[in-house]
Amino acid sequence: MNKEKLIEYCKLKRETKNLEKRIDNLRKQSDIVADVVQNGYKGHIKISGIDLKRRYKLEVYEIKLQTFYDKLIEELNEIEDYIEKIEQSEIRQILRYKYIDNKNWIQIQFKMRI
Repeated sequence: MNKEKLIEYCKLKRETKNLEKRIDNLRKQSDIVADVVQNGYKGHIKISGIDLKRRYKLEVYEIKLQTFYDKLIEELNEIEDYIEKIEQSEIRQILRYKYIDNKNWIQIQFKMRI
């Protein structure tokens, strides 16, 4: 594990939040289509149904996003496991504050009371 991997952790966290929002928005999208047609002299009728092609495309896209999200979570867990394996408590806390909690050095100093 190197410093670049730890720095990457913060970026991965942001990316996972972004993916969570995209997956939620995707799930909110409807695959129901509707149209209004003229019914002779009697007026208009609303016709609605399910667009199966759209539903399939949405499901495929959601699976892709979910797979990528799972990979990101796996990477995050690996980095957190690395930090947890560090034996010195003070260094472990500093790394947690810096990379997991995304604190700057001054905030870490106040938290650690150094």
